Amino acid sequence: MSKAQDELLYWEDMEPGKSWRFGSYAVTTEEIVEFAERYDPLPMHLDPIRARETPLGVFCASGIHTMGITQRLLCDNLYGRTALIAGGEIRDFLMRRPVVPGDVLSVHASVDARTAHVKRHDAGWVEIHAETFRTDDTKVLEFKARILFARKSGAAT
Repeated sequence: MSKAQDELLYWEDMEPGKSWRFGSYAVTTEEIVEFAERYDPLPMHLDPIRARETPLGVFCASGIHTMGITQRLLCDNLYGRTALIAGGEIRDFLMRRPVVPGDVLSVHASVDARTAHVKRHDAGWVEIHAETFRTDDTKVLEFKARILFARKSGAAT
């Protein structure tokens, strides 16, 4: 096994209670508008002036945009150094607070549980709880994900 493979985190490394805090992603007005124009063209995401006239009353990133930022931080700081095979489920998705231009986001990810795959002896499921925070520790988003990881015992050598 190569050194790079030795450094990968496998299913066995994902012990319940293990956690990570990482990331620093600055959200901009331009990015919010660009995402909204393409995927979520609602007034509160497209125009800072018109957003004040909406029931929400604030110009902010779409929840799906915030989820995308969270996923990017997870990939860059955690998933990219694991033996991840595939995602299986996202649940309990909660948008806690609006994300506005100037917010700098970070992620806290923790392992809630892990279970062996019923049919695949080379893989197992890991339950990840992801939370996204502003720099003032205000939680803006959270969800739980069920992800399939390779097992060390089943890894190619």
